[in-house]
This record gives sequence, structure tokens and C-alpha cells, in this order.
Amino acid sequence: MNSLSLQHNMQPTQPATDPGTNPWDDLGKVIDDALENQHFSMVYQPLLCMQTSKLLGFEALVRCQSPEFGFISPEFFIPHTEESGRIIPLGNWIYRTTLLDLKRFHQYGFSDLTMSINVSPVQLKEPGFYEQVMSCISELQLSPKNIKLELTETALIKDPQVVSRVLEAFMNAGVKIWIDDFGTGFASLSLLRKFNVDGLKIDKSFVDGICDSNEDFTLCSAIIAMAQRLDLDVVAEGIEDETQLQILSQLGCEVGQGYLLGKPNSFSKNLDIWSEKSIDLTA
Repeated sequence: MNSLSLQHNMQPTQPATDPGTNPWDDLGKVIDDALENQHFSMVYQPLLCMQTSKLLGFEALVRCQSPEFGFISPEFFIPHTEESGRIIPLGNWIYRTTLLDLKRFHQYGFSDLTMSINVSPVQLKEPGFYEQVMSCISELQLSPKNIKLELTETALIKDPQVVSRVLEAFMNAGVKIWIDDFGTGFASLSLLRKFNVDGLKIDKSFVDGICDSNEDFTLCSAIIAMAQRLDLDVVAEGIEDETQLQILSQLGCEVGQGYLLGKPNSFSKNLDIWSEKSIDLTA
């Protein structure tokens, strides 16, 4: 889910401040310190085929562990980095680290894995962003088709002409474009007319209620059916129990993401987990 993703299942920590001070001022210093001293890290949550449990790829999620404040939720630091412009150096570090880890996954034998990277509208409007990402992909000798850029609906409607040109360039190069948290914005359907995309991610809020809410069930069913008719791929995110998995699978959703299928873990932890599962399957 989203860039640097706002997806998380940990209690957010807000930086402490003295009375009368602006917490965002302190947060800016924390972010600068984290960038300088490598307090940011990447974790990767698996995306699985719901029919076979085959590992298809990962979504890259950024985390911040401050020595002074402890875990800082993306809910706090992502909006601040976008407002302050710090998303540019942070985003550059994220995509470079993530693409390097994808290369390492491929070198360890997971050659077909894809990597989903959340992108901010601020990054898309930054001159040279497309060239920098494609240069990194080329340098690492990765196939663009294994890279997915995820954007929220909000990102797409901010300066749509500029965003559209950049996304078209990525698509022409073979990079896949996905809409994250689909259905939560005000312009979901109109966006599909304005932008060429490869896939949709059903927001966790709909998946949460799919077992108990007729409205959420109907919305999930409609999104999946629409995606199929438009020849788009679809992923259901936030799957946390078997009933949700079964219902989504029966509705025709082929790919899932969520704690039931796999928690976000570091590169090394994921390598251990999925190497062991691969050995079990071939034993």
C-alpha cells in the first residue's frame, strides 16, 4: 500500500516535543538525522497467488527507527517529507535500495519476482525522476517488467498532465503502473479513463468488511469484475483470515497480500523464509 507505504500494523509513535513547540519542526530534524545516519530501513511484504500460494513478488515498505524516539510511523513521516521536500532524497534512497534488493532476490534464484514501489506525486514532478529510476534499473540489469510503481488516487489527480507524461514514459519502457488503495478516492472510475494503468489494489478497508458487510462484499466483487473486463490485474491487500481469502478467491481475485499470507520482513528474513519454503516444496 502506499509509498513509501503508509501500510503498517504497528502503534504509531509521535515525536515528543516541549510544550508550545511545533512537533513537525522536531520531526524534520529527526528525518534529516535518519537520512544522514541510516535510520531508515526497508521491509518487504509478499504478494502470493491465492490458488497455489506461490510467491509472486513483494511490496517495498519503508520504516524509521529513531535512536531518540523509537519507531516512527509512516503516517507521521511520509506526509511531512512530502510537504518539506525531503521525500526527494528519501524516495531516491528507497528506490535504489529496493531495486538493489530485487536484484539480490533474483541472484538467489527468485528470478521472476516483481517489486512494487510506492511513489509520491512530489517525486513524479521532480525533473529527472524518470531518467534516474530507469538508469538504476539499467545499471542493475533488471527487467522493467518486474518493477511496479504504485500510486494512490490522490497522487494521480495532483497535476495530472505532468503525472500522465511521466507515467506514460515508464509504461513505454515496460514498467508497470498500479493504482493503490483503489476505491477510497473521489475519482476512482474517472481515473481509469484518464490514465493507462496495469492493475488495481483493492483497499484493505473493503477487505476488512467483506465477510460481514454486504456493501464491502459488493464493492470488492464489482472492482474485481471491472478489472477483469478492462484486462487489468488486481490484488487484494490486508487479508488477515481464511474466510476473506476464500471469498476473494471465489470472486476471481488471483493475488493477495496481508498478514495471513506474510508479514513485512527484512530482505534477509524474507530470503530465509522463502528459501526454506522453496526447499520444502521440492523435497
